[in-house]
Amino acid sequence: MRKQHAGPRYLTLAEDLRQAISSGEFKPGDQLPSETQLCARHGVSRGTVVRAIEQLVTDGIVHRRQGAGSFVARPSLHRRAGSLLSFSQSTKGEGFSTEQSLIALRPASAEQAIQFQCNEAAVFLSRLRSIEGVPCAVHRSIIPTAVASRVEALNGNDETALKSGTFSLYEAFEAAGYRVVEAHERVATRLATQEETDLLQVKGPAAVMVVFRRSYGTGGRLIEAAEAVYLGEYYTCDMHLVAAPSIVSGSQQSNVLSTGGRLIKPQSEE
Repeated sequence: MRKQHAGPRYLTLAEDLRQAISSGEFKPGDQLPSETQLCARHGVSRGTVVRAIEQLVTDGIVHRRQGAGSFVARPSLHRRAGSLLSFSQSTKGEGFSTEQSLIALRPASAEQAIQFQCNEAAVFLSRLRSIEGVPCAVHRSIIPTAVASRVEALNGNDETALKSGTFSLYEAFEAAGYRVVEAHERVATRLATQEETDLLQVKGPAAVMVVFRRSYGTGGRLIEAAEAVYLGEYYTCDMHLVAAPSIVSGSQQSNVLSTGGRLIKPQSEE
């Protein structure tokens, strides 16, 4: 018999759904039954179902997709703007267990070098990253051959390291004498490609966050140019914003992004 909870009926339904998620009946990424199905299953009104789902959304347990329904939230990588950490370092800091699968490791093509703005011979690395066993991101990297040749996981001496959930590319770079000291990052949105929806195990079309990062060592040496593709519910970023100086004219303010007190004019899209 279903346990009865004191309080409003929507909270009772929200608790029932929460327990179903906790027990594994509904797993991260699973779609919840429709409003009509929940009404019939629990003997409640549509208004009660709507409020129960809203409560779970507020609690971060469920998220909605426009025109698709309500889904169990997946683990989210929470990043603070200005922190220079790799994916492995970020997830470790948040207490998540991570896994990765090697998709490709090969010499970069001329087209890939141009796409990632790398003007020297390089290797192409593609990996599927998972948090708590759930696929959450596709990482594609271009690493100059001069750098990759000194990293055992990239030069063929220890390729199995790329299949370890604890492997950190930044730490491997540092062990090879290339410490990342700064990075330039840009975040955009688009629809996932067919390959990405297959790897991330979602039904298309799915919106994704794309994080472009160029990591540099001392002297401005390019160490890695990367594209990380996340489903929207996986990626959150906190930023501290400050007002632009009063000397910036109104026409300029609409085209200027303020980050940590430094003014950066957005690059035009090619």
